Amino acid sequence: MVRKQVLIGASAAAALLGPGLAHAQNAGETQLDQIVVTAQRREQNLQDVPVSVSAFSAKQLEARQVSQALDLVRMVPNLFGSNNTGFGSANTYYLRGLGSTEQIATIDPPVQTYVDDIIVPRQNVNNYGFFDIERIEVLRGPQGTTFGRNSTGGAISIVTKKPGPDFGGFVQGGVSSFDGAQFRGAINLPVNDKIQTRLNGYYVKDEGYLHNDATGQTLNGSKNAGVRGAVRLLPSDDMTIDLSLEHMMGKGGALRAYAGDRDHTTMRGVTYGGTGDLISDALANRGLHTKAESNAAVANVEWRGDNITFTSLTGYRWSTQTFVVDFSLPVKGSTTTPTPFYLTNDGTYKSFSQEFKINGTIGDKAKYVTGVYLFTEDNDTLAGQVLGASVSCSAGLNGAGNMTCGTARGFSSVRDIVNTTTSYAAYAQGEYQFTDKLTGIVGARFTNETKKVELRATPYGGMTTADLVAAGVDTKLKANVVTPKFGLNYKIDDDKMLYVSATRGYKSGGWNTRTAYTPQAFQDFKPEYTWSYEGGLKSEWLENRLRFNATAFYATTKGLQLSYTTPGSVVGTTLSTQDNAGDIEVKGVELELFARPVRGLDLYATAGLQEGKYTYVNPRAQSFTNSVTGVYVNAIDPSDELSRFPKQTVAVGATYTLPVAALAGSFTGNIEANYTGKFWTTASNSAPSTRTPTALNSQSDAYTLLNMSLAYNSDNGDWSAALACKNCTDKVYIHSVFNGYYYGDPRRVTFSVTRHF
Repeated sequence: MVRKQVLIGASAAAALLGPGLAHAQNAGETQLDQIVVTAQRREQNLQDVPVSVSAFSAKQLEARQVSQALDLVRMVPNLFGSNNTGFGSANTYYLRGLGSTEQIATIDPPVQTYVDDIIVPRQNVNNYGFFDIERIEVLRGPQGTTFGRNSTGGAISIVTKKPGPDFGGFVQGGVSSFDGAQFRGAINLPVNDKIQTRLNGYYVKDEGYLHNDATGQTLNGSKNAGVRGAVRLLPSDDMTIDLSLEHMMGKGGALRAYAGDRDHTTMRGVTYGGTGDLISDALANRGLHTKAESNAAVANVEWRGDNITFTSLTGYRWSTQTFVVDFSLPVKGSTTTPTPFYLTNDGTYKSFSQEFKINGTIGDKAKYVTGVYLFTEDNDTLAGQVLGASVSCSAGLNGAGNMTCGTARGFSSVRDIVNTTTSYAAYAQGEYQFTDKLTGIVGARFTNETKKVELRATPYGGMTTADLVAAGVDTKLKANVVTPKFGLNYKIDDDKMLYVSATRGYKSGGWNTRTAYTPQAFQDFKPEYTWSYEGGLKSEWLENRLRFNATAFYATTKGLQLSYTTPGSVVGTTLSTQDNAGDIEVKGVELELFARPVRGLDLYATAGLQEGKYTYVNPRAQSFTNSVTGVYVNAIDPSDELSRFPKQTVAVGATYTLPVAALAGSFTGNIEANYTGKFWTTASNSAPSTRTPTALNSQSDAYTLLNMSLAYNSDNGDWSAALACKNCTDKVYIHSVFNGYYYGDPRRVTFSVTRHF
C-alpha cells in the first residue's frame, strides 16, 4: 500500500539522486537537456531510439520527488502500480494491461526491473530504493529481443551513478511527517587515474499513521537503510571495469484499513513479540510484520575496439523476505474484533545472470547487437496460513492427506516450496540504413528455459513432491521460444523521426501456489505471449526547446496469467487461483510533451489513453454457480473490464528556477498534478448487487494527486535546502482491495538540508 513502508531500501524518501532541487535546471540554459539511453543495448540519444521508452535524468527525478521505483507510476503513460497488499517492498506494476498481483516466487512479473542491466527477478523486492541514480528508463511493451529476460509488459531499467575522477560528495539530513527522519550521503574517492571508487548510503524511518483500534498501536511505519560501494577500473583507454556491492533492508508494513477510513483499522495481532517461528507467532497473535533484505554483486567489463564493443555483464542477487500479515476483514464500528486471518512467509531467493554482448557497425550503413544470456534462480519459500487459533488445512480427495483436517484427512497450508529456473538465450538484432532517411530493423531471440518445483515435508503435514506426482501435477516445465522484432524508421529531418514496429514477447509459465493446499490445486500454468504493433513519432522543435513524442499501439495477449476465483478440488468449495485466464487485446496512445519556453522554466505533460477487452475467457476462469451450495461465484465474465487498467493516466507540471542575487543563490519550485482514471482492482469486477453480493467494492474511483516543492541552492554549490510535499491535498484514494481496502499514502511533508563538498 503506502510507499513508505518496507521499501527494501526504498521509501528512502530521499535516498536518491543528488541533492538540491535547484540543480534540476541551470537557469541559463535555453534548450532541453538531452538524455542518453540504452534501450536497444547500446548508448543512443533518447530521440533516436525507435521504441516506446520514457527516460528521466537524475535532475528530472529529483525535481519531481522520485525516491523509489513506485513513484514512476505517476510519470509514465499507461503505467499503473501500487505496493502489493501488505508488502511495502513489493510493487504490482501494470503496463498496457499486463501485470501481476502475486509476489510468490513461482510466478514471474510481466514488468521486469533491472539495476545496472542486472535483473531483479522477484516482485517481492522490486520497490527499489533510489539513491545515487544516474537515470531511469521505462520501456513500454514486450521486451523479447535484446533486453534481459523476456517479458510481455515492459521493463524498468535503473542505472546507478558510477565513480568519477574527482573527489567530492554530499551529506543530507531531513525530517518528515509521521515523526520521519532521513539521512543520506555519498563520497567519490579516486585513488589514481586508473582506480576510482564511490560509496553511498541512506537511512530513512517513520512511525506510521494507521491506528490499530484493537491494540492501540500505530501501523504502516518503516525503517529502511542501504549502502553501495562501487569501483571503476581503467586499465587502458579501451577498457572499463565497473564493480559494485550493495545491501538494502526494510521493515514495516502496508496493511489494510477500514472501508472509508484510511487512518484506522482493527487487527488482533501485535507487532512485538516475534520469535522467528512465524507460524507460532501467528497462532499467538504476535510478531505482525514484513521484513525484506536485498543484496547484489555486479561486474560489468567493457572493451572497445574499432567498430566493435564487447561487454560482459555478471550479476548475483540474493534476498530474504519474512512476514506475518493479517488479511482479516474489519468492519468499522463493530464491537467484535474479526477472526485473525494470517498469511506467513519465510523465503530466501537467489539468482545469477551472465551475459556476453557485442555491439558493432559494418561500414556506414549497418549496426548490430548480438549476445548470449544465462539466468539461473533458486528459491525456497515456507508459506502458510493461520485462521483463528489453528493452521489452515484443506480436506484431500478420497481420504488423501498428511494430517487430520477436521473430520477427514487433508493437507496443511504450510508448504516448503523450492523452485528453480535455468534459462539460456541467444539474440541478435541488426539495422540497415537503406537511404539517408529510411532504416530497417530485424531481430530475434531464442530462449530455452526449464523450471522445476519441489515440495519438502513440513511438521504441519503440508503437501510433498510425491503428492504432486501422484495427482498428475507436472513438476518440470520446459519452453523453447523464439521472439522476433521487425521495424522501420523514417527520418523526416535531424529532429523528427517516424517509426513502426512489431514485437513479440513472452512470460514464463509457473505454478499456482499461494492458495493451493491440495495437490490437485497446485496446477501449472502455461507461458503468456504478446504481440505488440506500434507506430510512433519522436520530434524536437523550436531549436530543441520543445519535445513531443507520441506512440500508438495495438497488442494481443494469449494465455493471460491472472488470479481469479475457481471451483475447489473438493466438491462445494472455491479458491483463488493463478492460471491462464484467457486472451485480451489492448490499444491506445501515449503522449509526452516537454518544453522550455523561456529561460528558467520547464513545462511537461504526459498522457496515456487505452482501451482493452477480453477476446476469450478460459471456461475454468468464468463465473459459476456452486453445484452444492447454489451460491453464485463471481469470477471473470467475457464482458468484464480488465483489472488494474485505468483508461486515462495524465501528468502535468512545471519547474521554475529564479536566481536571487541578494541571497547568493537561486530558488527552484516544482508543481505537478497526476490524474488516474477509475479502474477495477480485481479480475472479478465485484460490486455490491443482488446477483454478486459482496462486502467489498473492487472498483476504485478516479483521483488526482498534487505534489509541490521549493528549494534553495547557493551559487557556490555548497548548500541546498528543500521543502516538499507529496499528495499535498491529502487525497484519500484506493489502489487495492483484498479482504479489505488498501489506500494510497496520505500527505507527506519533507524538509531537508544538504551540504556538498
